[in-house]
Amino acid sequence: MLFGNIDIIQMIFLGITFVISISIHEFAHAWTSTKLGDPTPKLQGRLTPNPLVHIDPIGFLLIFVIWFGWWKPVIVNPSYYKNPIRDELLVALAGPFSNIVLAFAGTVFMHIYMLIAWVDSVYGWTDLVIQFWTLFGWLNVALAVFNMIPIPPLDGYRLLVFFFPKTQRFLQKYTMYFGIILLGLIFLPGISWVLMGFITQTSQVIYGIINALVASLFFW
Repeated sequence: MLFGNIDIIQMIFLGITFVISISIHEFAHAWTSTKLGDPTPKLQGRLTPNPLVHIDPIGFLLIFVIWFGWWKPVIVNPSYYKNPIRDELLVALAGPFSNIVLAFAGTVFMHIYMLIAWVDSVYGWTDLVIQFWTLFGWLNVALAVFNMIPIPPLDGYRLLVFFFPKTQRFLQKYTMYFGIILLGLIFLPGISWVLMGFITQTSQVIYGIINALVASLFFW
């Protein structure tokens, strides 16, 4: 499992983190598409970071039951874009990019707290505030990494379309089947361990880099 055994406090931290991260992720899609000339997200009421607009109640609850859930995807209309393939990629990348920004912001808040509270990083793992911001930062990186997997309907598949435009029709035609493949990667024993291991290790490396960069700003 991506999270392993967690207690009630960590469950609350996960819930808060997911609500913020998913809402900003979807808002980033909507905002970018709007800036590129598409009025669809605004017409659907998605041009807001309000969690009530983006969170799917059932998909959200399942995160805590089977460690996998979903949220309401932002619907866009590429016909409004000047360069559909490029602009669809920009809209897709906006979501994971927003999660990386949140990871940086959370890490900054954590280090500010450590300075104010005189908390040493070696012993800070027992501090609930540091636990929250550490989880917040790492989980946002994990969401970005997961969403960059190049399989529909995840954001990363737009990279394939951008570099290999001829694959777009094929990928869109069989999106449902790719979704089934994705579920298999997540839930099939053996394969899921490899995927979760990759996401976990990659996220730890990226979060470690972010933490080191932020720490250097405070202790240069």
